[in-house]
Amino acid sequence: HATNAHFASPGAECRIDAAATVVWETITDYAALPTYMPGIRACRVVERTREGRDGERLLVEQQGEFRFLLFAQDLKVRLDIEHRGQRVAHARALSFDLGVLKGRAIETFEGRYELERAAARGPVILRYTALIVSRLPPPPAIGSAAVRQNLETQLRAVVQESERPAAARQRQ
Repeated sequence: HATNAHFASPGAECRIDAAATVVWETITDYAALPTYMPGIRACRVVERTREGRDGERLLVEQQGEFRFLLFAQDLKVRLDIEHRGQRVAHARALSFDLGVLKGRAIETFEGRYELERAAARGPVILRYTALIVSRLPPPPAIGSAAVRQNLETQLRAVVQESERPAAARQRQ
């Protein structure tokens, strides 16, 4: 029998010099993700449903690639994403197609963004955590490093995209 390998991100936290609404719009504008997010070629919202006063649930399809060192593998994923206020975006993969491995490689994928204002007028703190359970585990050190590398690359892109409007205003 196969042993599942868990790759849990211990979490990443970054400070972003932008308004909380700008950061929220950056991480939840799914159609714009391919314009700045490495590894995402296409992203579309298939369905959007309001939940309560300040929540919503989305069905999102993404296409792209998962990269590590010289390795790149096409991927397609369908995500169930829950937004709570303009503070939490929690995504859970409903299906995960990793190229030649189809649906056999990843059993579970969950990712969670959480926004917090550092001070009333200060930077925003963005936290991200992920849980990935693999059915066909690579050596754990390689799998963890690959997840960490992709997470860091994507968070850097979110910070740069969120801070871009303020940086453009300063240049003017």
